[in-house]
Amino acid sequence: MNSLATPDPLKGGWSGRLLDREILRLAIPAILQYMLHTVQFLVDTKMVSASSSEDDLSLAALNLVSPLCWSLTTIFTVTAIGATAIVARRIGENQQLKAATATSTALVLALGVGSLVTLLGWFGRAAGIDWLEGQVAGGQAVSSEQIAQLADGYLKWFVLLFPIRALAVTLEATLRGAGSSLLPLLGGVLANLANILGNAALLFGLWGAPKMGLEGVGLATGLAPLVEVVLILAVILMRRKGRLSLRIPGALRFDVAQARETIRHSSPALGAALLFHSGFVVYQFAILKLDASSMAAHRVAISIQSMAFLPSVGFQSAAASVCGRLLGAGFVEQAYRSAWRSCVLGLKMVIPVAALLFFGSSGLAGIFDVRGETASLAASCLMIGALEVPFLLVTESLTGTLRGAGNNLPVMWITAVGSWGFRVPFAWVLAFGYFGFPALGLQGVWVATVLDWIVRSLLVAHTIRRRRWLTTRV
Repeated sequence: MNSLATPDPLKGGWSGRLLDREILRLAIPAILQYMLHTVQFLVDTKMVSASSSEDDLSLAALNLVSPLCWSLTTIFTVTAIGATAIVARRIGENQQLKAATATSTALVLALGVGSLVTLLGWFGRAAGIDWLEGQVAGGQAVSSEQIAQLADGYLKWFVLLFPIRALAVTLEATLRGAGSSLLPLLGGVLANLANILGNAALLFGLWGAPKMGLEGVGLATGLAPLVEVVLILAVILMRRKGRLSLRIPGALRFDVAQARETIRHSSPALGAALLFHSGFVVYQFAILKLDASSMAAHRVAISIQSMAFLPSVGFQSAAASVCGRLLGAGFVEQAYRSAWRSCVLGLKMVIPVAALLFFGSSGLAGIFDVRGETASLAASCLMIGALEVPFLLVTESLTGTLRGAGNNLPVMWITAVGSWGFRVPFAWVLAFGYFGFPALGLQGVWVATVLDWIVRSLLVAHTIRRRRWLTTRV
């Protein structure tokens, strides 16, 4: 089955093994790509660590600014979510020209939003760095100032080149919405390789490049998505046929109506991202208030657990594409079933991973060079975090279905309830023992995260079962 741009009406859409195959065809490449992103992060961290002096100021600066860069990418590329739903629906309707113009329109919007981030980020960078500097532990005035200067060098290039990243994320989203899985993967692989090689060259001054230190890492990281953008645009501009082509006459134009639709569907996603990341900041402050051993244990545990998050992202992407195309083709019941099939397939993949985290927590924590209380605390957090993994998968997979249908408003309020109703307050209450609760320290913070994902999974499952999302107009 090489082409599934639209379901075959003679077969009544996708069902059974055909549906499972289509979901896995999209999910597995997405998982691999996000895994490569994680590997790239680890390699970057290792290179920066190797380049740092004994005081590790460069590594500290990278750790300081990385969450901000992640938040910027997540929040300000949400136009890709609306574009995914629109392209998937047009492909399902077999309207190739409208899918192409939706892509062109989304790229213009992404460039505009990315440029706005560059403008605001450039002039607001100093205030942001000052705020980040204030988060560095007290009593280290000289070090904190040096860390802030290094972080500013990295952030400068990340912000300046943000429009390239916005274009890359949008291209990936539209291709996956159209049902293409290999081209985004190939583009992502090349971008990751470019990032690693660029980091090495500009960090250490290799191959005749200037030795720029951490600032060079920021420049290489900002430029790396350009490789992906050039590759993907070259392919979809040159090919006449395929899941998505910009060579169709009339494809390269800005469609005002589709721009409004993209913004309408992306606005709730922006709200959800803002709610999550603002809650994440307050949640992180609870961890910063704990002792050094707890913070080290959290770093170890979250680094290991992050690998278990990858299937959730992959199945969210697959669920969005499959649901959108089925609804576009008029197969409403198959779209409903696809939501649960994505969940089942994802759970089959993550439950063994969760079991490994639970029963192998001590051995996994021992991978890092930590001892005694820190190692024991990291292992206990991994056991708690293992309980979160299946609920995370259910939440993200079903959220993908809603986004593929263009029904993003429920995702926003579900995020608000889970993040601000459970994760944030319970992180503080259970960590420090407010209102008569026992003070559980870092373990309490991790319990709050589990509660968040349990609540979200139940709410999003209830939303799916109500079936109102099936009638969303895109």
